[in-house]
Amino acid sequence: MAINYPSFTYNNPRIQGQTVFIKRGPHQGKLGIIAKVMDNERFLVSQADFGSEQVIFKRSDFLVHRYRKIKVPIDRVAGKNPDVL
Repeated sequence: MAINYPSFTYNNPRIQGQTVFIKRGPHQGKLGIIAKVMDNERFLVSQADFGSEQVIFKRSDFLVHRYRKIKVPIDRVAGKNPDVL
């Protein structure tokens, strides 16, 4: 019996590499990209409005900026094991 797995998902559930909008603090209103996930609550943001500067933010300080649905191949999200979704 063949098991049918999804072949695409919308919006990558991983936060690293996503564009974020800073909603509070001295950098309020800036856009950046998650460069590194420090732990579940702290993230290193750089690029975009930050240029080469790297700043650590708490998860509650920013919104993930997903302005449209992006069709992502399931292999890029889950690797070769779609059971992780």
